[in-house]
Amino acid sequence: MTTNFPNFETPWSEFTGEGESYDLYRPSYPAEVARVIIDHVTNKRFDAPIVDVGSGTGIFTRVLAAEAQGRLSVMGVEPNADMIQIAGKSAPHDLQITFRIAPAERLPFPDKSVSAIAAATAAHRFDRQMFYTEVARTLLPDGMLALVHNRHRYWDSPALAEYHEFVEQCIPEYRRGTFTTSAGTYSTIDFCSELDADLRFADVNVRHWNWDFDVDLSHFLALSFSSSLMQRSASAIGKQAVAEKLAELFERYSQDGLLRQPHVTEVTLATKR
Repeated sequence: MTTNFPNFETPWSEFTGEGESYDLYRPSYPAEVARVIIDHVTNKRFDAPIVDVGSGTGIFTRVLAAEAQGRLSVMGVEPNADMIQIAGKSAPHDLQITFRIAPAERLPFPDKSVSAIAAATAAHRFDRQMFYTEVARTLLPDGMLALVHNRHRYWDSPALAEYHEFVEQCIPEYRRGTFTTSAGTYSTIDFCSELDADLRFADVNVRHWNWDFDVDLSHFLALSFSSSLMQRSASAIGKQAVAEKLAELFERYSQDGLLRQPHVTEVTLATKR
């Protein structure tokens, strides 16, 4: 059986209308990830902007800007108008952040004008060959590309393992460990191998940061429904059935009213030759 995914006219249209809950309930990213990017730019003595592509509501954009501490300008690029509107409202006034509406495959920057490009939990939805061409065009030589992904450590959590087993039952195409593609389907993606094979990039490596955070029931439900996995599961079996399953899972695995959410942030790094 093939599921007809709702609201997938473009890789980003699925998030239309979800900006507020996405920004409010999605977890952030370790500051250490942004520090790797900022340190690289600083060590190279670049002064061109750092760009967060597919920036959504600006969650990682804000982490980058906070780490830059005004020494470098940070830009978010996002094609979804709903998400970027929330991003503008959520950005603290003391952080030097600007946002532009554009897809990852057509970056609105001149050649060799950007110090670093990041994409946080977004590159799996890009046409990456077009995106890599745009990265190679706009980055300065020795500029950094960072593909950042927050993912559940379901192998360290019976609750999250069951969570993904439930999604697999709702969405036959989905298997844990796969990514949503630009076509709206699911696939394994090896970002490191893609960049290793691209002669325009060098110094390809992968780094990991493990971290946990705890949520109460209302946060757990809102966080779950901010994801495309649960939105699609709800389209398959109904939102009420999904909410009941999540509440039952929370009840069995939570302690003192909180459910631990083990995560890993995986970052694939490369530099422009």
